[in-house]
Amino acid sequence: MGKRSVFYGWAVLFVTWVVFCNVSQAGDSLPGAAGIEDTKWLLTEVSGTPVSPLAGEKQPHIMLDAEMKKVSGFAGCNNFFAGYEIDGAGLKFGPAGSTRMACPDLETGLETEFLKALDKTRGWEIRDNVLLLLGGGDVLSRFTK
Repeated sequence: MGKRSVFYGWAVLFVTWVVFCNVSQAGDSLPGAAGIEDTKWLLTEVSGTPVSPLAGEKQPHIMLDAEMKKVSGFAGCNNFFAGYEIDGAGLKFGPAGSTRMACPDLETGLETEFLKALDKTRGWEIRDNVLLLLGGGDVLSRFTK
């Protein structure tokens, strides 16, 4: 085996190692859908406004079903459901359907803001165990487990 063959062998090995390391690091920095799916997330903030637990009622929340690719939850008055698409840090919800309970402040209240935030969502991130739904670089809503 000549010097040239040994050099090319080491060069191929080195390039393979560099590519493998870069792919592994890139994969490690991307959030996995498993981080948010199949977990009940309680709403703590929407459109910059803190959400307090509702007295004697269910807490507004979402749950993303990984198998069905459906989100469901409680928006403050009505239960809702929709499809979703997740791709790495990208997240988009489809049109939502909901129950039709009569609620005070339905047009201007928590539920309307919550569903608007879901509609505008284009990404997600988890910081300090808090799920952030993002749209255009803005935090639209925050959730805890």
